Amino acid sequence: MKAFKRVLGVVLALFVAAAFLFPLLWVVLSSFKTKLELLAVPPVFIFKPTLQNYINTFNSDFPIQVRNSLIIAISSTVISITLGSLTAYGFSRYAIKGSDFLQFWILSLRMLPAIAVLVPFYLVFRTLGLLDRHIALILVYCLFNISFAVWVLKGFFDEIPLELEEAAMLDGYSPPQVFLRVALPLARSGLATTAVFCLIQSLNEFLLAVSLTTRVAETAPVGLSKVQTLMGVDWGLLSAASVLFMLPVVIFTILVRNELVRGMSFGRMK
Repeated sequence: MKAFKRVLGVVLALFVAAAFLFPLLWVVLSSFKTKLELLAVPPVFIFKPTLQNYINTFNSDFPIQVRNSLIIAISSTVISITLGSLTAYGFSRYAIKGSDFLQFWILSLRMLPAIAVLVPFYLVFRTLGLLDRHIALILVYCLFNISFAVWVLKGFFDEIPLELEEAAMLDGYSPPQVFLRVALPLARSGLATTAVFCLIQSLNEFLLAVSLTTRVAETAPVGLSKVQTLMGVDWGLLSAASVLFMLPVVIFTILVRNELVRGMSFGRMK
């Protein structure tokens, strides 16, 4: 009976994994098909791959849009992790008056819908002359990502034993040194987890990007929405562009996968 349940669990897990991976596999296969093969009914799964879709993608404005997305996403993630870790550590280690209210207010910023602040942001950045500039989206994304970073990282800092930091201070470490050399290394799984989610959030955001940019700072999601011709949507070009856009996140996630697994399972084991 136990063996049957184990086999059934494995089968269900494989089924769920296949259901989630099939759309990704479909996009990858579509990026190597010709237009006729993309529109074939029934779908063609055995075909001669072509790189023409990728060549067309590199000859378009999409590489520049991907570069803009990476600049904005990486910058906002680094700033968010830096400020978020400092704030989270302060909430975790120091008695701050009104701490509960401040934490709730910070968390509420993460739940704020982007469309609610779209017009105010547009007016502010237009007045400052920052429309269609990288700095505008970096600042906006930091507003949402810092609150998320504080919320997540505080839980990691709370689980670090105070005795370790007290021992470091007895060895002559100053409070900044304790934070940099003791707390941050122990919370690296939380930093990796938070960085992945902040990066994905910044890369995928569309509404603010399409409203605050026009040409110079246009991001990849905005570019993907414009992949169409007089004959309709070029699905091959769209698939190839989507694959290229996914690669940075996939590579980064693979590099930090060990820390990411620890961060996702944090709190289950001591």
